[in-house]
Amino acid sequence: MTMSVFFTLTLFALGFYILIKGANLLISGATSLAHLFGLSPWFIGVVIVGIGTSIPEFSINVASVFEGNNIGLATIIGSNTFNILFILGISALFAPLVFKRSWIVYDLPINMFAVLVVAALITMSGAGSGEAGLSRADGFFLVTLLVLWILFMLRRKQVMEYSLDTKGFSWVVSVALMSAGLVGVFLGGKWIVDGAEVIAIMLGVSPALIGFTVVAIGTSVPELAVSIVAVTKRQTTIAIGNIIGSNVFDFLGILGITALMKPIVVRESLQFDIFAAFGATLILMLSALLFGRRFTISRTEGAIFVALYLAYFAFLFIRG
Repeated sequence: MTMSVFFTLTLFALGFYILIKGANLLISGATSLAHLFGLSPWFIGVVIVGIGTSIPEFSINVASVFEGNNIGLATIIGSNTFNILFILGISALFAPLVFKRSWIVYDLPINMFAVLVVAALITMSGAGSGEAGLSRADGFFLVTLLVLWILFMLRRKQVMEYSLDTKGFSWVVSVALMSAGLVGVFLGGKWIVDGAEVIAIMLGVSPALIGFTVVAIGTSVPELAVSIVAVTKRQTTIAIGNIIGSNVFDFLGILGITALMKPIVVRESLQFDIFAAFGATLILMLSALLFGRRFTISRTEGAIFVALYLAYFAFLFIRG
């Protein structure tokens, strides 16, 4: 192993720490500013924190598009599937997940709609080069849908079942935290993308496979830890609500903003995985509505979710 490869792999490992630390600083600053502007705890918890937990995927996606690969898109798709099947599945093993009716009526359908819109745009339109992908016009459309979603969330009245444990800062400190966080997430994202390419070359697999697995799971570890702690405290809003909000932002916000910066060209093999992410959300909705207790994901269903993810994980490696 040459020194340059060793250095790149070291930055790859360090990149995850820098990425997560930067995201935490960014969330702290944004949450503090939201308090200063008088936004509700519910909006802060679901929208700001939900979006904040997607910042690592955003930085990786931007870096990968400018590097000319699909690691970022694979990370988004892989992270969404991992969030729903594995994180919620593991969480349900600790304690059954009880859904609020509004999540079934509004949030899960919005999540599925976001995935379907992206899938339709990728398969039906080009990225300016005749290949499947997302053009700048597609990006503008997705960002418009994101703004409408945020406005819809602002109008909804819902009491959070937990209080946000956040510190209040002055606007100067809040902006400083957000600035430091932004530097951290984009620097960490660049290191992770570079390292993922090196690992793919060393293993003889596609960079997208590393994005689906190593990178997607690595960026979702904080959500896994938070969700497990949340369900043990019977605070399912944290375990479910933030994951759904994060998933919506991934497809509408991350892909929309990135496509505005530079059109995204998508390899044909990745199109199947977008529908796999949709399928995971559909399975979650059907399980909450039709199987077992209504509006509840039982431990048995949680085990099935985890088994489905492991089967999908094995499929990814077989496909290569």
